[in-house]
Amino acid sequence: MIDYITWRGDITFEERGLNEVDSLIFSELVYTDLDDVLPVDSDKEMTIAEIYDHYTRLGIDQSATMNDPLPILRKAAISERFMRVRVRYYYEDTNADQQVQFSAMTFLYKEDEAYIAFRGTDNTIIGWHECFNMSFLSETPGQQRAVSYLNKVAPKIDGKLYVGGHSKGGNFAVYACAFCEEEIKNRIEKVYSNDGPGFLSEVAGSEQYKALLPKIVKFVPDSSLVGSLLEDDAKPQYIRSSEKGFAQHNPYTWQVVCRAFEHVDEQSQSGIFMSETMRQWLETLDDKNRRLFVNAVFNALDSAGVKNVNDLSENRLATYHAILKAVSKLDSDSMNDFQNTLKMLVKTGKDIALSGNKNN
Repeated sequence: MIDYITWRGDITFEERGLNEVDSLIFSELVYTDLDDVLPVDSDKEMTIAEIYDHYTRLGIDQSATMNDPLPILRKAAISERFMRVRVRYYYEDTNADQQVQFSAMTFLYKEDEAYIAFRGTDNTIIGWHECFNMSFLSETPGQQRAVSYLNKVAPKIDGKLYVGGHSKGGNFAVYACAFCEEEIKNRIEKVYSNDGPGFLSEVAGSEQYKALLPKIVKFVPDSSLVGSLLEDDAKPQYIRSSEKGFAQHNPYTWQVVCRAFEHVDEQSQSGIFMSETMRQWLETLDDKNRRLFVNAVFNALDSAGVKNVNDLSENRLATYHAILKAVSKLDSDSMNDFQNTLKMLVKTGKDIALSGNKNN
């Protein structure tokens, strides 16, 4: 993304329209913490250059987050292409009780076009808990908020709409566009899911989702796991990353050639192994066992005082001891279900590995 702005940052949106790399940049900029910069849930707007100025003067530090937006914000703020883009309708809501981590903002880059971006999973345990809840909930509170945001903001904007996000934000974007009001759907040009997970069968099989499929553009790094989770009939476009495995989920690693990603023909062998293992494992579990497993894991993290992903790497021994202690307090039936779920994951991975060796 940074190389792209270096190469093409002097070309305005009036000269060259929105492309897939621009979409990823907006999907990364939505990670910017604007709580002290723009009023939440208001019509006030600022340009990206003005936001960068306020952001740095206030000393906001997001370097510990999984998707630190500062490198791309700094670069965008001094480029002709992005510096005058107006940001409006900032909204943020993190609620531990409801297990929701949601944020969105709208980028007005042309008079007759706008990009509505939804934030993906950050480094909070609340955000990851909500992401895992998608494995057994056909509609999460965050997805509900995404629909409400789109229904509220779209009527205030003129012209064509592009919607997207990275990770969970991509899931929110697709869900919001599928279930928003009909007159808004007609104005949506494309929906970008940048390594976003799919849905349960109730959503993936719905008429609303199927009707949206021609507008969905989905990018998945060739060995990433996140974008291959759950059901999704949108045909993914596999792209190259400078990393391997889960590290490919980081959008800063996605390779760009001119104004497009570097595409590859197919998913890598490791990507196929991981995604197929998770798919078959989830198929062996009913919603009850998925819910039990997810809640057991995150209740243990909460009992251990883990609030964000960084806590897991700090004082590891004490943290893991507290997690094991919390898990050990499960009643016997829940403990058996929890252990059987883990065993099934190992068995599924082993079976697929053996099958892959035979086929190769």
